[in-house]
Amino acid sequence: MGKDAQHDDRWAFYYDGDCGLCAWVVRWLSRADLFKRIAWVPYQTLEQPPHGLSWNDLDRAAYLDTGRGRLHEGFYGFRMLALRIAPLLPLAPILWFPGVSRLGVPVYRWVARNRYRLSRCRIPGLTTRRSTRPGSGLERDS
Repeated sequence: MGKDAQHDDRWAFYYDGDCGLCAWVVRWLSRADLFKRIAWVPYQTLEQPPHGLSWNDLDRAAYLDTGRGRLHEGFYGFRMLALRIAPLLPLAPILWFPGVSRLGVPVYRWVARNRYRLSRCRIPGLTTRRSTRPGSGLERDS
């Protein structure tokens, strides 16, 4: 779990901090998180991926860590957020309605794959990288 969320009952939401669309969505969600129950963590600020995830996992999708090893990828993470963020609670019955995930999962995956085109920008340096992962394409020239 993210450093901020280790010592309390907050959930940790790992997202791509270099993605303009992702950063905008997280800004909106963090404002809606009235009781500050979520730690919003750009994965680029991590020293290592959370237990059970790889850098490739984090490059591919957002993840919600609800504690005790429970990780929710993409659509399923957003569905869980609807239970935790009070203003989103009215969406929960829709997101949890049987069969909704059949549409929600592929829509989330399409948005995640196309997030840089949709936001028209990748914002290098938007997040502070503590380390650069070998093979990630993000190595700095010396």
